Amino acid sequence: MGRIRQLPPHVVNQIAAGEVVERPASVVKELVENAVDAGATRVEVRLVEGGKARIEVRDDGCGMDADDLAAAFLPHATSKLADVGDLEHIASLGFRGEALASIGSVARATITSRPAGADAGAVVEDREGAVTCVRPAAAAPGTVIVVEGLFAGVPARRKFLRSAATELGHAVETMERFALAFPDVVFVLEHEGRTLVDTAAGEGRRARIGRFHGDDLARALLEARSAPGAAVEVEAWLSPPGLSRADARLQQVFVNGRFVRDRTSLHALREAYRDLVPPGDRQPIVFLFVTCDPARVDVNVHPQKAEVRWRDASAVHESVRRTLRAALEGARPGVPVAPWERPGVPRSTVEAAEWAFTQGAGLPVGAPSAPRGPAWPGGGDHLPDATADVAVSRAASPAGGASAVASAGPGATAVSGRERLRPVGQVLGTYLVLEGEDGLVLVDQHALHERVLFDQISDRLRDGALEVQHLLVPAVVSLSRAEVARVEEERGTFERLGWVVEPFGEGAVAVRACPAVLRRPDPEGMLREVLAVLDTGRRSGLDRAALLSAVVDRMACRGAVMAGDALHPDEVLALLAQAEALNHAHSCPHGRPTRLVMSRRDLERYFHR
Repeated sequence: MGRIRQLPPHVVNQIAAGEVVERPASVVKELVENAVDAGATRVEVRLVEGGKARIEVRDDGCGMDADDLAAAFLPHATSKLADVGDLEHIASLGFRGEALASIGSVARATITSRPAGADAGAVVEDREGAVTCVRPAAAAPGTVIVVEGLFAGVPARRKFLRSAATELGHAVETMERFALAFPDVVFVLEHEGRTLVDTAAGEGRRARIGRFHGDDLARALLEARSAPGAAVEVEAWLSPPGLSRADARLQQVFVNGRFVRDRTSLHALREAYRDLVPPGDRQPIVFLFVTCDPARVDVNVHPQKAEVRWRDASAVHESVRRTLRAALEGARPGVPVAPWERPGVPRSTVEAAEWAFTQGAGLPVGAPSAPRGPAWPGGGDHLPDATADVAVSRAASPAGGASAVASAGPGATAVSGRERLRPVGQVLGTYLVLEGEDGLVLVDQHALHERVLFDQISDRLRDGALEVQHLLVPAVVSLSRAEVARVEEERGTFERLGWVVEPFGEGAVAVRACPAVLRRPDPEGMLREVLAVLDTGRRSGLDRAALLSAVVDRMACRGAVMAGDALHPDEVLALLAQAEALNHAHSCPHGRPTRLVMSRRDLERYFHR
């Protein structure tokens, strides 16, 4: 070990460059941030060899005079901070004062600038740490920074750069993110004379998303905004549940204009889509813009300013989740499924649908109050008048969600623009077949009923607790002492979910009642599943709302009709009636689709008609 000594400035700058300057796109990011902070309305970037040979950034911002240029390449020199108190309220993109000094230490950098009111400009150069004197120069108002030979004097760093095409791709991605974050600023990116990014003034965010990711995608996105004046303002452009990708590249989060990788916002995003996106590796598309008082967020936690730390992460999480979820629930995508009424159909068939609306309970499979009618075709009887139209109207009610069955005779139009469907039958004991006005609809009975139960249980929990079904003989369930303690700890949660559970010795509990929604009461199996969900959720750090939602998910799955269950037409009618009132009848709580739609064109294309 040698003696302790202070490092030379150029070594300090190169160490800082190792954190700040990773590749040409890093230089572009730092310089464009400075341009935006300078109030530029137009920023032009020109690259050679993907930026490895030359990077030029030109802006029409406020510019710098000779005194500012003299200090521009000094370590930790900045106009954006004055004292330590300013770190609590950072409103600019750049602020550390490391970027120019770090870039100049690993490249040849030249700054030419002129303030708007000055008669002439000035220029200064940094040749890998050797800064020249400031001298006068002809210049237009604004600033031009040229960086040449990045890492030319640091071969160990330069060998890690990728091909020009790869580095160019990173630079293009960086410019696209700036263009999305600041729609009022014009951004241009040219590579060896070819224009790759060229935005127009006055474009909105949807137009810019369409410019970079396709107009079809932009038109499909939903717009979500938090209430005006909220402490944490949220603007988002998000995909409806039926639109997803195999990767999360188009999940982009911006905080006060800064592109970041924010775990809080991304977790809130996933929670908003939790039961709407198919399971597996599918990812929704979200462009999320969060705006708040800079004092609420600490941006000084990452060398490249790529992460943030929130003063109140739970408030941000809830604001993002609530805003996105409201937009998703208001979208009502997918093909609606509805009950029908037509003269000549037995009254019991219509009453089944009315029963579902008025009771608001689960699917009345086998329930004494569920009226019975004829069986499906192939089951011995046939469904009378199988060409009856399907149509539903939503009637206003104090509860705001009641529906009524509307009659639709032959040739009648569907009420409220809802598509009419005609039941055909049930196949493989699992799928309901319905004929639409211009195609065919297959419905997964388990997935659709699971969605119905999930929404019904969630709604009732918001109003209080679930109904209980008392057992004639209490079920004794053997548990570990830790599990018994957990049951005692979560007694209030269990009671709210419709469970009456009491200790029964040191290693067991007695289940005296379970939720009435469960079709096949299995107190021991369901209790163990609920405990497992609570335990997994706690280890994962889920909040109470997310934990409760996970438990409801399992209960809905247990309570739903299963694949292979034979359903009576009246029961199908009740299911379809309840599904009509849902926001997302097109997917189950796990995100699996509940239906498959094949249009007439699809069928004709398949059969070459």
